[in-house]
Amino acid sequence: MKAGNNIARLALAGGLVATLAFGGAALPRAFAADGTATQGDITINANTHVSSDTTTLLGYQLFKADVADQTVGATTSKAVSNITWGSSQAQTAVEDAIKAIEPAYAGTSAQDAADWLSAHASGSGSATVVDANDAFGKIAAAMRTEGATATTITSGTKATLNEGYWLFVTDSGTTSDLIDKVGTAPIYAVVGGSAVTVDQKSSLPTVNKYIKNDATGSGWTKAADSQIGQSIDYKLAGTVATALASYDTYYYSFSDVLDSGLTADVGSVKVMVQNPATGGTAQSETQVRTDDYTAALDSASNTLKVTINDLKSVKDTAGNAIAITPSSVVNVYYTAQLNEHAKVVGNSNDNTVTLTYSNNPGTKSHGDTTPATVHDYTYQLMLMKVDSSDNSKGLQNAKFTIQATGADEGAGIKYVQSDGTLGDAAYEFTSAADGSIAVSGLDAGEYTVVETQAPGGYNTVPSFTFQIYPVYKETTGDIDTIRVQTSNANVSTINVYDGVVDLVVKDKAGMTLPLVLTAAFADADTPLDELEAELTGEAKDQIKRFALGGDEDDDI
Repeated sequence: MKAGNNIARLALAGGLVATLAFGGAALPRAFAADGTATQGDITINANTHVSSDTTTLLGYQLFKADVADQTVGATTSKAVSNITWGSSQAQTAVEDAIKAIEPAYAGTSAQDAADWLSAHASGSGSATVVDANDAFGKIAAAMRTEGATATTITSGTKATLNEGYWLFVTDSGTTSDLIDKVGTAPIYAVVGGSAVTVDQKSSLPTVNKYIKNDATGSGWTKAADSQIGQSIDYKLAGTVATALASYDTYYYSFSDVLDSGLTADVGSVKVMVQNPATGGTAQSETQVRTDDYTAALDSASNTLKVTINDLKSVKDTAGNAIAITPSSVVNVYYTAQLNEHAKVVGNSNDNTVTLTYSNNPGTKSHGDTTPATVHDYTYQLMLMKVDSSDNSKGLQNAKFTIQATGADEGAGIKYVQSDGTLGDAAYEFTSAADGSIAVSGLDAGEYTVVETQAPGGYNTVPSFTFQIYPVYKETTGDIDTIRVQTSNANVSTINVYDGVVDLVVKDKAGMTLPLVLTAAFADADTPLDELEAELTGEAKDQIKRFALGGDEDDDI
């Protein structure tokens, strides 16, 4: 018989951790004292890529056989003999798979089938992933659908099974619609003799999300800050399972939930496949044609969904196939606008993405990744106009313009509008009865404040700047600190807590005539008509009274 060496190659193609080498003469069928078949132990390790692998596996016996350990020198191997079919379903699945690849196949026995499988084993070693379209992948799919009797074992737990050749797949009931669960590529192993340990063959896809801060020199980060009305760049990045080849098709879908303060631009969506460059670590991106994915915004949940029904078949914009490998990264780029519902006062405007993907070869099972979130912040200015001698006295009807002279996006001459957006025309904010001016939706950066009109009886303050400098935590995107600076000694920062910048602008009452005249007539040669020409309003009336020789309280 040729069973020994042939089954050895097939077993290695299934990915045994321990090296298995078979050989030797045929052995008599072994039975226990009670007449039952001799058994052996196998442990399929829990998936090391999953923090808590609770999946179970279904084991199908393809071939019954006698298995024994043999040692030649320093090498211990297994001798396999007396190969017969494990079940009628196994025979049908194996022979149909062989004939689908080789229509002229004329084998009639389990031994013949074992010989053919051995000769066509694609690769060897524990890292080998079975292709969905080769004989082994077809056998795995058929055993699932033909109602074959399966033995259930638990990942990471030793199982005792009858000797022979076994096929193991992951039970879809322990992967479907779950978070961070993934099934292994089919595992083929010989059970019998000394105990066998096998590693599962599939990594766990992940998703990450990034936002681009508009500050000069900034790249993709976990947090940014923006102005109301500003367009913000986002990036979604998903990885692919190592068992990709074991899937007929590979479903891949991003679901990105946006806060109400963000409006996604569906038309801006672009899908790119990133692959390692040949011979180096650099990455190159290839754009996926729009025919191969859908992008839609669910307005009820404000969720942007980008779906690729079969990642393995995507093409570029010229119609050429894009190579998808376990090293590929799928990047989705899009923009969203910060709208009038944006959160301030310490709350961020968040996006949370989840990747849904095929997670069990040979099934329709889909699973989800752990979500990833980024934060976008916007700030509120609370400006208080007060009497310098009594800070509790708010001053009404002061008018100010606020210019974004150094905001992150480089607004330059843009002016803050009443709704927090930026515009070309200067907008005048007017202080309320309590002296307050409130405006929400400011980006980080520098702003210039100009008082265009002081309240009656008060002087206008010189123009001044204030700067908002946030510092974000690198890993989480949470606010670490917010620093505010002003350029005017008459402006004080009361509070920068929870995203609110409280600035108090202190104003002095206007000078009376004697004070004006004292300054004006420091030069005794100054003509009265020149002084009058320099003055306006109440002061001009006073200088007229002075010229007439009257008291400052006299009526004109």
